[in-house]
Amino acid sequence: MEIKLKKLFGDLKDSDKKLKIIIAVALAGVMLIMLSELVPSGDKNASDTTRSDYREYIACLEAESEELISSISGVGRCKVMITLKNTNESVYAKNLEENSSSGSYSKSDEYVLYEGQEGKTPVLIKEYFPDIQGVAVVCDGADNTLVRESITESISSLYGVPVSRISISKHKG
Repeated sequence: MEIKLKKLFGDLKDSDKKLKIIIAVALAGVMLIMLSELVPSGDKNASDTTRSDYREYIACLEAESEELISSISGVGRCKVMITLKNTNESVYAKNLEENSSSGSYSKSDEYVLYEGQEGKTPVLIKEYFPDIQGVAVVCDGADNTLVRESITESISSLYGVPVSRISISKHKG
């Protein structure tokens, strides 16, 4: 490729120096664009951040559940896995404006913003965390009916998960 470029530039007359400069700048620009695609950006996507937030949320729930369940008499070692039903939901403040005059009706709304350190951001009113879809527990004492019942009641009352969405199994080994 370098040889072809030298040949191209060599074929141009000396009077075409401006053209040589334009071509060189254009090629440099194309090369920079190609290199920028190869270098990973330092910014995280919103979806990557959201995924890591969910993983942290689930990990925290699982750790707390394991601690609680393992404190039940007869459980022994236990491992808990929790699945979520949906994503979290954030509710932001809005200004609502309704106009009705001479037979016409219009409605408009806009978010309430405040000036913070990071610029203008919407005012958060409420945030709903994801619902728990199901819980799986693997423990040493799962073969005991009373232990299984205690675990099921604890999870059901703690998270509001129906009994049909709670699975308890015996730990292998």
